[in-house]
Amino acid sequence: MFLMAIIGIAFFLILILIAIRFGIAKQKLESDRENQPVIHTSGIYSIVRKSPREDVKAMKPSKEEISQYLTGQNVDIHEIKLSESDKDALISSWETALENSIKEIEEGDNKGLEFYFYDFKDNDEVCKKFLAKGSFITRQEIYKHPELIPPFHLGCRCILRCHHGIEKVKDTTAIGMRPFLQDGKVPPLPEWKHILKI
Repeated sequence: MFLMAIIGIAFFLILILIAIRFGIAKQKLESDRENQPVIHTSGIYSIVRKSPREDVKAMKPSKEEISQYLTGQNVDIHEIKLSESDKDALISSWETALENSIKEIEEGDNKGLEFYFYDFKDNDEVCKKFLAKGSFITRQEIYKHPELIPPFHLGCRCILRCHHGIEKVKDTTAIGMRPFLQDGKVPPLPEWKHILKI
């Protein structure tokens, strides 16, 4: 009987020591978590994206290159005559469209948006051959392939828009949106030298 009491007390003390050890370990773990940055405990990561400005400008023709090309061009893809003011309008439209696309992406980056879709200001016979309105691309795809940023050709009517969700997208085929890239491959894009008079 005495032996049973001693074994019971020993067992009780072992349980108390185990409980104390678990308590200390738990307290240490909680202390370590408090000392870690919030990013690790919350699981929320803030991604700072690099603007596509430099990459896309390195890929697209410069104002001077476009101007030089247009000096030898007299008609657009429909054989419509191009005046000097038409050529100036094409250059200005190119620069404006490129800047608008870059700003759209930069604003989307500030809001943490991941999807962008293609839309059209007007009918574009060059772009509609390879691109459907409402086709979308991801920010990662833009990072890997800055050539996906419009404009695609002189007089391009294609624009890039942030996708905020179907309820905030107006006048698009958002319900039927589909990825532009298939298997991550960029389809042949139109050559920038195709001219569509503005």
